[in-house]
This record gives sequence, structure tokens and C-alpha cells, in this order.
Amino acid sequence: MKQIVLALMATAAAAGMKAEDLQANPVPAIGQNAQNQTVFDATKKGPRVLFVGNSITLHGPRPQIGWTNNWGMAASARDRDYVHLLQKKIVSVQPDAQCCLLQVAGTVERAFHLPDWACEKHFAWAREFKPDVIVLFFGANVPQAYDAGKLPTARSFGDAVDALRTYLDPEGKALVLVSQGFYKRPRLDAEKEAVAKRHGDVFVRMEDLWDMKEAHGRYNHPGDLGMQLIADRFWSKMADRIRAFKR
Repeated sequence: MKQIVLALMATAAAAGMKAEDLQANPVPAIGQNAQNQTVFDATKKGPRVLFVGNSITLHGPRPQIGWTNNWGMAASARDRDYVHLLQKKIVSVQPDAQCCLLQVAGTVERAFHLPDWACEKHFAWAREFKPDVIVLFFGANVPQAYDAGKLPTARSFGDAVDALRTYLDPEGKALVLVSQGFYKRPRLDAEKEAVAKRHGDVFVRMEDLWDMKEAHGRYNHPGDLGMQLIADRFWSKMADRIRAFKR
């Protein structure tokens, strides 16, 4: 644990943050995804799980900030980010399952407020995937001005989340997990929780991780322990549906 905390302090110092400020997000929403990870075989009968997120879900290489990997920031290896940890659990009980990633740092978090924003512009392929389980885990790159009510916007963040989850699951058959973020954003979380209640979705809480130093790693993103805790949290909410799934 000492090594984890020291690594966190070094990262914080390099980013000009106070070591104890676990809620700072020093990674800009630029170049986070090299490409969305899509592998889809329509003949397979297992459950289809769609992970919708930001840099914690997938961050492509960005040497300018010292990140040269192509997986969830800041796991130490591909198989240690929360998506791949969950994928391993899912296929252990449903070998025919398929998992896809939808990275929305630029297409939702930084764009939802624009007048011409629309799901049809960005997410048609994800809709065609017809996911049976959808994990919505994002929000960190929404401009802070929005929280303060100072961002001119054509719609609320909550309305955008609602539009996205409805577009991805038009028939209302999927299990949808709407999650708090890894950083404290009360307005965003309140709006997400309202969406979850409106649709009968599962609202997943993460606040116990916000100030857990051991869960934070490089760039103040979740390290291996944080990724494991996130994966365990989501698995606890989807495991029964995955185990019982039949197409």
C-alpha cells in the first residue's frame, strides 16, 4: 500500500496538484480513444454487454502526457482494467458472451450541450449491437462550468444520458447500470440517478472510492485496486442477469 500511495503522490506532484486531492482529473478529454473496440458476431447466442465510458474505460496512446497504452486508464496492464476484469467474469459463466466498448469523452461529455448534438450522429453501431446489458460510467469530462450553471446548453446532462440509454435500448429490454463517476460531481450524479429511477435502471454508487487513496493510481485515475473494486461493483449488479441469460 505504501508504494501505491507514493506513486499517487508523485503523479499528483507532476500534475501540479496537492497530494491529497484525489478528486482532481488532470487528463484532458483529447485523444482518449484511438477507436472504439467493436467485435460483434450476430450468430452468437450469449449476452451482449456494452461498456459506455471515458478514459477509465478506454484511453488510446497519448505520449504527450506519458500514457502509451490502449486500455482503461490507469490499470497497469490490459487485463487489469475494469472492462477486461468483467469480461473474464462474464465469459466464465457465458462463454458465448460478447463485450463492446463505446468511448464517449468527446461525443457526450464534451458535446452533449451543443445544439446539434444527437445520438444518431455517433452511436448507430452501438445500437445495432443490441446490447443485453449496458454499463453507463462517465461524466468526468463534462465542463465544470455546467455544475455551476454557467455553461450555455441546449439540454441538461441528464437529458443527454436519458437520450443515450434510450437510443441504445429502444425496446427497453436491457439491464442498464447507471453509475456514479470516479470523481465527486453531485449535480451530474443527481441527474444520472433521476434517469435511473425514471427507467427502473440500477443506480450504482461509487462514493466509497472517491477518497480511498489505495484505489487511485496514475493521473489520479483508478489503479489496479480501483479497477478491481469497480469491476466487482458492476459484477454484483449484473451477475444474476448474466448467469440466467438465454436468447
